[in-house]
Order: sequence, then structure tokens, then C-alpha cells
Amino acid sequence: MTSVRLSRRSFLAAGGGAVAVAAVAVGAGMGAAGAWPLGSSDGGPERTMFAYVGCYTTAKREGRGQGIAVFQVNTAGRWEPVQVLPTTPNPSYLITDRAAATLYSVEGDGNRVTSFRIDRGIGHLTELGTVDTGGTNGVHLALSPDETRLVVANYATGSIAVFPRAADGTLGERSQLVQLTGTPGPLPEDQKGPQPHQVLFDPAGRYLIVPDKGTDRLHRFGYDVAAGTLSVLGDPVLTPPGTGPRHLAYHPYLPAFYLVDELSSQVTVYHYDQQTAAVTAGASASTLPAGFDGESTAAAIVISRDGRFVHVSNRGHDSVASFGITPVGSLTPPALTDTGGHQPRFMTLDPAGGTLYVANQKGDSIVAFALDPVTGRLDRRGEPIATGTPSCITFVDVP
Repeated sequence: MTSVRLSRRSFLAAGGGAVAVAAVAVGAGMGAAGAWPLGSSDGGPERTMFAYVGCYTTAKREGRGQGIAVFQVNTAGRWEPVQVLPTTPNPSYLITDRAAATLYSVEGDGNRVTSFRIDRGIGHLTELGTVDTGGTNGVHLALSPDETRLVVANYATGSIAVFPRAADGTLGERSQLVQLTGTPGPLPEDQKGPQPHQVLFDPAGRYLIVPDKGTDRLHRFGYDVAAGTLSVLGDPVLTPPGTGPRHLAYHPYLPAFYLVDELSSQVTVYHYDQQTAAVTAGASASTLPAGFDGESTAAAIVISRDGRFVHVSNRGHDSVASFGITPVGSLTPPALTDTGGHQPRFMTLDPAGGTLYVANQKGDSIVAFALDPVTGRLDRRGEPIATGTPSCITFVDVP
């Protein structure tokens, strides 16, 4: 038998990435008129804050960064460097606890999670220690709602690690390692078996959904608060072959989440039942313009604070696709905005919610966009922030 290796482009051109486009209504409980709730998406005036930027460092990642870079961001949006931590290789994702007292970094292509104490007066980080993830290439991490556990996605080895967290923010030795299973998707260059790309607790904090790029499925776990453990919850939710689910974002009040599929460059709306973690797929929409035939993969997904818009980044087309969200959760056709750099891997909103920051990994820059709360339009703000090979950003307000 002749072995045939499919590329992402040839697979999608052959129709392998086709998805159902039937809409799923998610507007239960919104009232007869289906009106949006009152409120502004910008959350008020900008505030002075610290920005923590993970920057790739190794030759394998074509890294030109020096680890974690710390900036102070003033009310005018000016970024001033205050610290660099070169001892942290390939910090691929960063989070802080709710008190903004501790920051956690997971190591791309490595096997460590590092914790840091945050000095909220000057923004500096002090390393507290590292723990072994039990796998390779950590790409995402999350704190449990009660902040007693830290969960890590080991992308290359297809596992989920759980760590106990002490009151002072330090991490204990790994308490659980869950190995994912599943048949690789049809694109062997990109799908090599279980490849979890995100660990995200649902809004109620009872369940965890893990998009698995390598096997085209969503794994569901129950979270036992008392024991601090994860347990498999039923069969995985299958996504269309070759789509490569990457990240999802929950709507702030509709019973829905939006999933970005990396390999097919699309976003899909899913109805989500918080009581049972039941998931039902709805309509999908391309994040790329009609007729585009270049190489591009979707990456980050961000929903505006008021739930009116969802933004997805395109690596290759180097744009942000901004979709309107209707009162029943469906998507309107996207507007496309140039990111001002190459390979926008990560995006996030500032704490006030009015500015979208896009990290252009291969463009060595972070670009700020003002988010219009009425139209969802992105307007470039200021000059790019120069930083080597940025992978992620997280913010802390200055007291």
C-alpha cells in the first residue's frame, strides 16, 4: 500500500475541513426582545499597570527574546522596560493569581513551571521555585477557581498535569498526571497524536474543557474541589477531521463558547450546558478572506467584555478577524485588520477591556488596538512595542 501524507492545504482544498453550518440558538434567558445588557465594553478609563511579556529564547523557536520582560504601562499607553528575567527559557504562557501576588510561567519545549512573587510597587519578579510538569512543551496553564490547584497542558506529550498550590503561591510536587488518548487527525505534519493546547475551567468552575489539536476533539473533565483532582467526563466531543481545535473562550453571559480551529482557520460557536458540560456544535465561519490561498493558521481568540464581539488572530495572513456576536450567539461576517507584524500568536485585552494587544511573534512587536465598543472596529493605537519573539502577555494593575 502506498503511504500518502496530506498537508493542511491539500486536505482543506479537497474538502476535508467542511463543517456543518446549522445555527445553534444560545439565547435562552435573554428576554423576548433579545436585547443586549446595558454597559460599556471599555470598563472605564485606562489605568497604570505592569505588563509581563513571555518571549521565546531558543534557536528551535527562532527566539530573539530574553525570557520574561516586564514593562510599566502608563495612562497614555507608553511602555517602559523595568526588568528582564533571562533565566526563564521559552516562557510560552503566563498567568497571575487573582490577588496579582504570584505569576506562573510554563516552559515551551521544556518540562517546568516556574512561580514568581510579584512586587506590585515596582513590578519586579522574584523566582520562588520550579516544578516538573511530567511532560514536554507546556503551552497553557490555569488556576482552579479556588486557586488551590494549578493545571498545565503538556502539548508534545499529550498530558494534563495538576499541582497543589500553597497559600503563599508556591507549588508542590505534581499531584496528578492525566494522559490523553485519541487517534491522530488526518494531517500527519501537524497532528501527531494527543496535543492539548489549552486548559480552561468553565465559568462555574466545575468542569475543564481541553481542545486537542492533534486528535480533533474536545476532552471534558470534572473537577473535584475537595480532592483537587480531574476525572474524565464521558466521551470526548469530536470536531471535524483536520480542523485542529486550539483555544476556546466562554461568552460572558450566553450559554456558549467559541472555539478557534488552528488548522482550518475557522471559529465555531458551541452551545454549552454548565450543569452537565454537554456541548453542541453550531455554525462555523472562516477567519480568512474569501479567495485567500496562502498559508495561514488561526491562533488566539478573545471575546470583548460585553460579549458583542469575538476576535481571532491569523498567523500567515497576519490579521485579526473581528466578528460581531448577535443576541442569540451567532456570528456576523468578520472585519479584517492588519496586525502590523508577522505571526500574531497571542492577543489579550488590557484590564479595562478597551485595548486589544496583539503579540506578533515573528515580528518582534506588540501592537495596541483601540476597540470600538459600538462597531467592534480595531483602530491602531501608538507605535509598536519592540520586544523579541513575544509569545504571551499578562497585566497587573498598579495599586
